[in-house]
Amino acid sequence: MTFPAGKLKTMASSWWDSKTKSPLKPATKTPVKGTVFALQPEMSSQQAVGILVSFKQILGYRPSKNVIKKGGYLNKSEFVGNLLQELQSEFNKKQKGHPPAIQEKGVSINAAISL
Repeated sequence: MTFPAGKLKTMASSWWDSKTKSPLKPATKTPVKGTVFALQPEMSSQQAVGILVSFKQILGYRPSKNVIKKGGYLNKSEFVGNLLQELQSEFNKKQKGHPPAIQEKGVSINAAISL
């Protein structure tokens, strides 16, 4: 089975947008440099775990929570890039006895996301 990088990238990007641009999300305050608030990620790792259930429909299994970066994500590009890299690594391990997953043609896991 080929690693579905394109579908996962699209889903992760849309999911990020739905969580960070929600009208229910409190307005972002401008962090003051040198304070603890300036270090907070835009999305916490606890919130990011929610996407794993959605990935089950594409991968056929629910990825482990270990694919989520501890400490959260500063921006969409970091979220999508890191998550896809971790998912592909886990996917390859699950394909034991099979050759490593081949990336979809024309889809770069580390490609930058334009915001």
